[in-house]
Order: sequence, then C-alpha cells, then structure tokens
Amino acid sequence: MTPNWALAAAHAIVVAASLAAADPMQSCSSLDKSPPCTASDSDTSSLLQLRGHSQGISESAVEGDSQRQAVPGRKDGVIGGEGPGGAPTPHQLQLAMAAALALPRDELRELPVLRGGGEPITMTLQAVRLEVPWIGGHFMTRGYGDVPGPIIRVKPGETLRIKLKNDLGPGPGYESCDMSNAQLGFFMNPDTICALNYTNLHTHGLHVSSKGQGDSIFRVAAPGEEIEYEIPVPANHMPGTHWYHPHHHHATAAQAGGGAHGAIIVDDPPGYLPKYVEDMEEKLLFLSLVNVAKMMRMEAWGHGTMNNHSVWEQRLWRSSAYPDWKWNVVSGLVVEEHGDALMEGLGLTPYVVVNGQFLPKMKVKEGKWYRLRFVLAAIEQRVEVHQTNNEHDQARCELQLLAKDGVYLNEAPRKIDKVFLASGSRADVAVRCSCQPSSRWPWAVKRPCMSHLNFTALWQPMGLPDIAVTMEHTTGRMIHFETEEAQEPAAHDPDLVSFSVRRPCYLADLTWATVSDRNKHTLDLPMLYPMQITVDGKGAVWGHKKPPALANLSLGDIVEFHLTGIRYHPLHVHVNPFQITSIWNDPYYLTGDWQDTFMPTGIGFATVRMNLDRFAGTMIAHCHLLEHEDNGMMGWFNVEGEEGTTSAAAKQLDDGCYEGAFPGPPTPPPQQWSWR
Repeated sequence: MTPNWALAAAHAIVVAASLAAADPMQSCSSLDKSPPCTASDSDTSSLLQLRGHSQGISESAVEGDSQRQAVPGRKDGVIGGEGPGGAPTPHQLQLAMAAALALPRDELRELPVLRGGGEPITMTLQAVRLEVPWIGGHFMTRGYGDVPGPIIRVKPGETLRIKLKNDLGPGPGYESCDMSNAQLGFFMNPDTICALNYTNLHTHGLHVSSKGQGDSIFRVAAPGEEIEYEIPVPANHMPGTHWYHPHHHHATAAQAGGGAHGAIIVDDPPGYLPKYVEDMEEKLLFLSLVNVAKMMRMEAWGHGTMNNHSVWEQRLWRSSAYPDWKWNVVSGLVVEEHGDALMEGLGLTPYVVVNGQFLPKMKVKEGKWYRLRFVLAAIEQRVEVHQTNNEHDQARCELQLLAKDGVYLNEAPRKIDKVFLASGSRADVAVRCSCQPSSRWPWAVKRPCMSHLNFTALWQPMGLPDIAVTMEHTTGRMIHFETEEAQEPAAHDPDLVSFSVRRPCYLADLTWATVSDRNKHTLDLPMLYPMQITVDGKGAVWGHKKPPALANLSLGDIVEFHLTGIRYHPLHVHVNPFQITSIWNDPYYLTGDWQDTFMPTGIGFATVRMNLDRFAGTMIAHCHLLEHEDNGMMGWFNVEGEEGTTSAAAKQLDDGCYEGAFPGPPTPPPQQWSWR
C-alpha cells in the first residue's frame, strides 16, 4: 500500500502537472481488431497500458478532465517505466496518483436505463477500455459496452427478457486448464482460471427461477454465440437494488470483477413507500473496485486475449520467481497476494471508480434528502464507505440506511456511520448534507461547501485466527459532494421518521418461526483449504464438473443454517434471500436483517433462516470473493417439490404479507408515513 505521506508529498509538488492520459473510455466490438478496435487498443501493449515518463511527469498543466497531453517522446500506450522488464516504478505510480487527484472533477454521470417487461433487451459482452488515472493509464477489460453497463429496471410481475451476445472473439475454453489440478481446492490455483471469453448472465439478488431460460449458471454463450433469457419476476417481488454479471465458472472473477456488471432495479409500486421516501431524488452509485494487478494475473493464467503478455507480466505471473503464495518469515503465516501487497514494490493499488469515473462530483442541495443506491462489484475485497472527518471539509452528511441487498429493513431508516459492502452487496442509503463552520473558518459558513465520501478496501489474511483484525489495503477518496445553498431555509427537509413496509410472504419475519430438526444445518466455508463449501460436514470442490448436491431440501419449508467461515468468505445464495436470526455484536448486520450476500464486520459465525419459496430446482451457494468461487468454493442445493409451492407458515408469521401483486399499504396508513 502506498504510504499516505508519500502520496501527500507527491501531491504537493505536482498539483499543476500531469502524466500522460488515455482517451475517453471506448468499446471494441471484438478482440480481433474489428472496428472500432485498433491495433494500438488490442495488441501494441499489455492489458495495463501506462503513460509514464522515466524521469517524472510532463510540465504541462492539466486542462480539463480528460484532455491531458501525452508525454513527449513516448509512443501512445507503450509502457515507459524503469521497473522490472519495463514495469512502472513505485515513484512513477505515486506521481500518477498525485496527478489524478489534481484533476478537475467530472459531474457524476447518469447511466443509461433499459426497461424490462417488453421486448428482449440486447446485452453485448465485448472488450472495453477503462481509464485508470491513479496509475497513469488505461487497460482493456470486458464489459457490456461500458463499465458499468446500463441500468435495467423492471416492475414486479413483469418478465425480464434478455438477449445476451458474446462478442469477445475467439479464446481458449476449459481445455487450457488441467482438469485434475482444478480439483485440488487451492486458492490462487492457475488451473481454475479458464475460458475467459465464454460467458452467461446471472441476475444477482432476484428471487426468480433457476430453471430453463431463467437464472441458470449452467447456460453458456461461446465466443460469437448468443443466448436468450426469459425471467418472470414474481408479482410479489420486493422492490429493491440488485445487479447482473457473468457467472461462467472459472471465468467469473475475470469477467464480473473486471468490469462486466450493471445494476438491476425492481421498481417500487405506487404507494409502497411513505411519500417522503418515494419523492427523494435517486442516484445510483455503482462502485467498481478495479484491481489491475489481479486482472493482469488472471489474464495471464487464463491465456486471455485482453493483452499480449508483456515481458514484465510474464515475469510476475508465469514465473516461479514470483510465487503466488509467500511465507511471512516472521510469523510463519500464509498470506494471499492482494494487488500491491506483495508485488515487490510495483504498487498497482486497487481503487474504486463510481459509475466508471475516478472521483466524480455530485451536486446536492443543502438540507435535501437523496436516495443513494450503492452496488459493489469486486474481485475479492470488501469496502467500507464513510465520510471523511477532515477539519477543512465544511459539509457534514447524515447517512440513514433504508435497505440492504434489495430488501427494506424491518424498521427504517437506521442511522449509520459507514456503509459496509462485501463483494456483491448493495445498500440503499438516504443522505442529507449541510454546510457548517470548520476549525479553519469558525466565524462563517462557506457555501457551496465541499465534502466527500471515502472508501476503505479491506481483506482478511487467509490463515490468521478468526478473531484477527482485518487488514486495510487501500483507502482513498471516492466521490465529492458539492453542497449548494438551498433557495430558502424553509426548503430544508425534516428529519426522517421510522416506517415499515408491507412485505411479500417470502420475506415474512422468520425469527420466531419453528424449524424442524431435519431442516437445521451447518454450512462452513473453510478458512484456507480446501476451497469448497460443506453442509453438515459434506461437500466437494467444484472443479470443471458439477459436484453432488450439498443437501436435498423441500419447497415450502423454512430452513436454518449455522454459518461458519464467513469472516473470510462472503456467502452468496441464489434464488432465495436469507434472514439473520442470530449474530454477535455487529454494528451493521443486525438480527432480523435480510441478505443474499453476507460477510459480517466482526466475528465469523451467525445463524440465518430461509423460506424456500415457489422455485424448485438448483439453488447455488458460493463464496463471493470471485476468485475463490472460481477456485471451487461453490456448491448447490437440490430443492424438491411442486413448482409454485409457498410456505404455509408465512401467513401465520405475518398476517399482513401478500402473495400476489402489492395490495396497497395497511389501512389506515401508519402515522409515521407522513413527515410530521
């Protein structure tokens, strides 16, 4: 991790200078240099295309957000570093970060919106170019035309039809990996990173069927092929924030973690929310944690076509001189290489981009509530989002949690100081900012005033005890809030008051439900080895072939899982969300909360319950550290029964829950559904 003092020192000397920059993000129709791809895009440099100067940075001042001039004497897009094999040096990367921080900020961009429920939506997976100004360049990755892809909006009761086109171009399949080695269960196993140009689509978080043309991970579109999805969304689906990404086993991390992702929003029916929440201006903040070092390694391991494997990449990732495990000679513990943590000082630090932008700016009105929909896509790390406490920031912003993983809290809002996001998590947060005096200007309030949300990317070292402190890897600024003065003080929104929504029956409160002994299980994600999921002590590494089912479950039952190992591995379950019924001393994950992706902030065990509602067939469960999933930490449950069966206990647990379309709020509406 680059020291804060080094960044500060570099920043002080280069505020008026810049490194060379890449062109604005663009997409390529394929990887065989078909238009609009050019040779320089696809094969004149590596996946990471640095624009550096061996003696420092150019003297030209920054003009605009994407108009930085190329360094004289350097060919566009060619590595120009002094590190091993032409790699950038830590000093060059520090200067790149400093120059990036000095750039003027773009307005947060609004992503295009596609409407489900009608004709099929065409989604094309292709090569795209993503700017990484904090290391002074760009790299080629996979995405749906852009990073992130468009927002898909759908209403409860509609059918989501998607035509998925694979325009990645030819590339090796599973034959590029040793199948026997893929069964070993080691993390960071090169023989579990394969078929990087084969793909499919997963609607992460939707309560939908995994059968037929539904949300099945077993469907595949080879290069040049297309497949169609037809996904009926139940009429009683809870409105909320979800996302889509590829889920082709052994290629999920490279694709979904590399940029192939986008948001799905299930719309709130009219009258579902209190008027003051319904009227909030809404912003999607799609957080992509870009880990260039991980991307380079996976591309080299998987014989990918995004780069031509330059000399220094070969030295790093395909040579025994740079092993993927390193022993800490002081403690004797095994740690996993994360970006720049063990990269001989190369310093390719992961960083969060918001809606594909580095440090965008969002203008807000003072005293006004905004609804922010957070989604995190990451190869492996989890992220904490928090406001900086710098005394020079005069804006102070309140954070009020409304929903997690697409499910409203039983009682909302909940005041929070941080948003905790595991890879794949979502959070809906109400935010209100105000300008205040600071220690620097105690006699006046300056308007507009600035503040920003920071991110901290964290990882739990594999092999450390379950109570070990999580290690910080990267901390940086994520988005600027520019708070403008309201038209008049009376325009300030009042404080939020507590509310509860009417819930679909598959989300009836299970904390007091009776669960039979046959439906109580222990689900474990082993700390280090093997990379597999076990249920009641049984399980297998998911290699290239589907392993036996973890358990047979019955549709309409309520099942309970005691979870262990979730300190190291965020658990994600397809089809059905689960409710936390027991957890120890966690500030963010509370008893009664619903999740589909779960990694506590503290201890590594909890108990959850799930209503096996409506959908029979395969229910996938896996670690959502995506490389671990590709390594084999994935399993499946066989849910048996007649399609459409629901829980007989749901109405007893919540007599106000509904099975069909939203019938309207309780009558009369609760008192708290008004401002006052």
